[in-house]
Amino acid sequence: MKTMKHIPWMLLAVLAFATACTQDELTDNPSATLQTLEIASATIARAEGDEATTTDAGTGTVDGNWVEEDEITVLFQDLYATKATYTYTNGGFTSYNPIDCNGQTAYAQAWTNYGVIKTKPYDGSPAQWEVETDQSGIGYRQSDFLYASSPGYVGAGTPANFTFNHQTAKIVVHVRNSGIVAGKTELSMKVGNDNIYIDGELGSLVNNVYIWTSGETKGTITPYTLGQKSMSDGNTSLVSFGALVIPQTISEGNTLFSFTVDEQTYYYEVPSAGITWSAGTEYTYNVTIGPDATTRSAGTPGCEVRLVEVQDMNAE
Repeated sequence: MKTMKHIPWMLLAVLAFATACTQDELTDNPSATLQTLEIASATIARAEGDEATTTDAGTGTVDGNWVEEDEITVLFQDLYATKATYTYTNGGFTSYNPIDCNGQTAYAQAWTNYGVIKTKPYDGSPAQWEVETDQSGIGYRQSDFLYASSPGYVGAGTPANFTFNHQTAKIVVHVRNSGIVAGKTELSMKVGNDNIYIDGELGSLVNNVYIWTSGETKGTITPYTLGQKSMSDGNTSLVSFGALVIPQTISEGNTLFSFTVDEQTYYYEVPSAGITWSAGTEYTYNVTIGPDATTRSAGTPGCEVRLVEVQDMNAE
């Protein structure tokens, strides 16, 4: 205290001013203060354009839109492979416990959380994914596995810009409004009959899309009802359905689709050579039910299924 008394008051003022200027400079310099990983943008590669109206229980990311409270895991590929959960609120992704970059920059990865089964030990990336068997509501968008990697280094002072790609396969089924089902309002659909893989192993990435190996669990999928949609021949469907599936091959003779109306179920079995669904690909089918269709189940009217379109889910 005695020493302080001998310091001239002008010198004290200069010291105080210098300290204030230093703190102001730090505040104005984001690279000096921004030590956590921020997400500047998180876009989904392509809006599908064939979905029902997006709701919290509806299509969400499947038609290119995030839903409030959607969660992603972000992996900052520093020495420690640091991870954190970021949540979509008010038009962007933030975290209550964001990644501390410690002044560093590195590549980053991000993926949706719902169907991750386990993680690889070396860096925490997802190794398996599982789709929901009930996709009639929120399970549809929860089955949508999205993955993104940063195009360059991100971190302290450099926020991440992610473009997410769809990693599962997708099927869209239009049921023709004709014959014995014309005008019916209670037609329902199933994908498979306890013969569809609902989980899969994730391998390497090729052009931001994973190479898959089918898993061990099989089941039957209840798809999402899309309402009435335009068909490739210009007609409007009686009803259309959408489902997200693990990339896989279904062999000849297995049930692919079944449709139930008026307590009668119509089956379509996989033809010779099998059917393959590939990652990041959408398959659109037109279905005819009734006497004019190809018979696939003895003793019942037939169910004819035609593949009319195959497209890249991630193309602009």
